[in-house]
Amino acid sequence: MRQASPHLETAYQLVEMFLHMVRKRTGEQLDAWLAAVKASHLEAFESFVTGVQQDKDAVLAGLTLPWSNGPLEGNVNRLKLIKRSMYGRAEVDLLKLRVLYQSKTSRDRKDKKKKMQGQQVVHLKKPQSMKNDANSQRITTAISKVA
Repeated sequence: MRQASPHLETAYQLVEMFLHMVRKRTGEQLDAWLAAVKASHLEAFESFVTGVQQDKDAVLAGLTLPWSNGPLEGNVNRLKLIKRSMYGRAEVDLLKLRVLYQSKTSRDRKDKKKKMQGQQVVHLKKPQSMKNDANSQRITTAISKVA
C-alpha cells in the first residue's frame, strides 16, 4: 500500500520520525518534524500538529526530559477502578483497607528491604470500628482473596 500511494508513504515516514523522537528522546528534532508535516499538506496530521504547537513547551519537555508521570497515572487509574467497583457498597473504612491492602508476599518483601536499610516496619491495621463487625470481616476476607 505504501508503494501504491505516495501520501501513505509520506504519512508512514512522518509517524516513524515522531516515534523515533519519542523512543530516543530527541526533542530537538521537533521543529524539523513540524516543518515536514506542514510541507506534506496531509489533512490527517492537521489536528495533531495544532495540538502540538499549542503545547509545544510541554511536548518538547516530554520528548527530551527523562521523567515520566506514568507510575502516578497508573496508581490514579487503580484507585479509580477500586472506587468504581465499590460505589454504593461499602463505607470509607473498607475502601481504605482495599486501597492500602498489600499481599503477604509483597509485605514480606518490603519488610525485608526496610530491615536491610535499618528502618522500623509498620503494618496496616484495621480501623477500630471494623474489628468486631462480622460482615466487615467477611468482606475484608473476600477482598483479600481477590487482591
